Amino acid sequence: MGQLTDKDRLIFMAHSDLRVIVLRPVGTLPPEDLIEQFFLSLKRVERPWLYHRLVDMRRYDRDFSTEHVTTLAKRWQALRGRHNCYAHVALVCAARCERWHQAAALPGFPNETLCRFTSYSHAFNWLMATDRHAYLSQIADVPADQARKTRPSSFSGDLVLD
Repeated sequence: MGQLTDKDRLIFMAHSDLRVIVLRPVGTLPPEDLIEQFFLSLKRVERPWLYHRLVDMRRYDRDFSTEHVTTLAKRWQALRGRHNCYAHVALVCAARCERWHQAAALPGFPNETLCRFTSYSHAFNWLMATDRHAYLSQIADVPADQARKTRPSSFSGDLVLD
């Protein structure tokens, strides 16, 4: 896959008031390293299982295998322990993918819901919505180019950045 550069990294942000973690992998960082960096970053967040997560994969040039997802799920479950969490995970992809804008259970992550988006602002606003089902219905017919023009709800202040 080629040599890694300083541009290959994981951008990690956490907002304690909104209870949202944003992950943006960039470049060709191997999935194993990405998972390790994610868990190292989580050490700075108190009770991270209470946070919703937004994972923006648009600038990541590698694929996650089923094995990587299983490893991630096992490590997350070990971190979470016996704490029940009812979190939501928004996954932003470069192109429309299967089950786009359809919230569903996240295999390996009990009590968590995953929804896929092509728009960062839609993903973020879905996480912040009081009625997520209604929000998905509202954006169902929004063209992708119009979605890019909208801005997400505020995500400034009280950030933990890498």
